[in-house]
Amino acid sequence: MSTPAIGEVVAAGTGEFTAELFREAQVPGLGSWVQVEQEDMSSVFGLVCQVEMGPYDQNRCPVALRRTAAELQQEMPHVLELLRTTFRVIVCAHRSRQGDLRQSLPLRPVQIHQFAFACDDEWVRRLGEPYDYLRILVSRQDIPIDEVLVAVLRGIAVSHGGYDEVVRAGRALSRLLRDDHERLQSILRRAV
Repeated sequence: MSTPAIGEVVAAGTGEFTAELFREAQVPGLGSWVQVEQEDMSSVFGLVCQVEMGPYDQNRCPVALRRTAAELQQEMPHVLELLRTTFRVIVCAHRSRQGDLRQSLPLRPVQIHQFAFACDDEWVRRLGEPYDYLRILVSRQDIPIDEVLVAVLRGIAVSHGGYDEVVRAGRALSRLLRDDHERLQSILRRAV
C-alpha cells in the first residue's frame, strides 16, 4: 500500500483481530475501515469496533499524576512509553489474490505481525452494495453494535459525499432489523 501502516496485528481469529497502534499514527475511529494485506497478496477488511489504551504490563496500572499530556511529555516522557493503544476489528470482507472482493469471512485469520492500514474513501465505496457485511455486524453481541452501525453509516455518507448511499445501506439494514423498528430508527436518526 502507498499509505503508511497505522498498526500491527497482535491477535487474530477468523472473525476479528486486534492491532497495536503505532505511536506516530492517528487512532482509527469507531466504525472506520481497516485493511490487512497478507503475504500471499490477499487482503482482509474490517471495521473498528473498539479502541483501548492501557499499560503494556497488566501488573502496572497507570495512576493519576495531575499533569496534562504536554506536561507529561516534557517532564516524564517515560510514563507515556509504558502505555499502548490497541484497536479491535471485526472482519467483514476479504479480497483474493486474483482481486475478487467478497463481503464474508475469509477461510483463515490474518497473520500475526502483519500491518494494518486505514482504508481510504475509494475502498469504502468499493465495500458498499450489497452491504452483506451488515449481517456480520448485526449478529455480534459482544460489542456496542448500534454505535458501530451509526459510525459506519456516517462513514458511508462521508465517502460518498452525501446521503443517497446511506439510504441504500439503510434499506439493507432495515431487512436485517425488520422486527425492531425502534432500534432501526434510533440508528438511522443518529447517523444523519
